[in-house]
Amino acid sequence: MSYRRRGFTLIEIMVAVFIFAIIATVSYRIISSLVKTKQVVDETQNKWGNLSLVNSNLERSVSRLIPLVVRDNDGNAIPALLGQEKLTGMYDGQLEMTLSGSIGDSVLGVKPPKRVGYRLYKNSLYFITWPTLNRALKTLPEIDLLIDNVSVFKVEYLYGDGKWYTTWPPENGDISSLPDAMRVNLELNSGESIVREWSIN
Repeated sequence: MSYRRRGFTLIEIMVAVFIFAIIATVSYRIISSLVKTKQVVDETQNKWGNLSLVNSNLERSVSRLIPLVVRDNDGNAIPALLGQEKLTGMYDGQLEMTLSGSIGDSVLGVKPPKRVGYRLYKNSLYFITWPTLNRALKTLPEIDLLIDNVSVFKVEYLYGDGKWYTTWPPENGDISSLPDAMRVNLELNSGESIVREWSIN
């Protein structure tokens, strides 16, 4: 007795191909959605991570702020804390300050006082570090990118009259003086923002 081997009919093959196509389409959409979700999560984490880095940097700077006047490349005195809305030089910052050094600190070790600044330029916030307090003619700073896609970097200073202003020191005021408090508002183009306020005096 002989048996005939039965193959797949055309209809069965078409049904199988149709089912495979459905599974492939659904799988692609799921994988594509997972990839996009991961990208969004990574971007969000990076944004908040960078904001946290800026916040920590500002926190450390303000906590070490001292009323020490320094001199620029031409020998002119620069206020201990300088707040200005407009940049006039290549290495100027909207916020500049003199920071204290340390002796025998378990974390910082021995470090001399230093001059630092924060500069917003073309939607990027930079951290400026000068190698010396009093600059020579050819002294250049080290410039590091803190965060990009910044729409707002606003610094305000609390004056003795209880009002907030966007410049420091006061006109005709003591250039070694410090404000009662300082407030920083940082916003990204995508909408994330932080507002920090510190009591100084």
